[in-house]
Amino acid sequence: MLGYVKPVFFVFMIVLVPGVIGGCMAANRARNVPVWCLLCALLPPLLLFIYFAKPLREVEGKFRQCSNCRKFIKWHEPVCKHCNSRQIESRTGKGDCHAN
Repeated sequence: MLGYVKPVFFVFMIVLVPGVIGGCMAANRARNVPVWCLLCALLPPLLLFIYFAKPLREVEGKFRQCSNCRKFIKWHEPVCKHCNSRQIESRTGKGDCHAN
């Protein structure tokens, strides 16, 4: 009986894995993490929806809004793919010091 997997553990893994993945993707798109964890755990096809969903607001290191057309682009893209405008390279971030 060494190769036998208990059905409870198998079902737990089927629910847990999509829930964790859905929560991580929701966090990267500035969405409600606990709600999306629960929804993806119960309905795994919702992973496709959250994968293709646009972010709700800027997520530092992931998505930002274009300064010209206001559409979301990836954080490190130098040019907006929608309007081809050049993006500002540096944002006011942590640790910026201005010497007088």
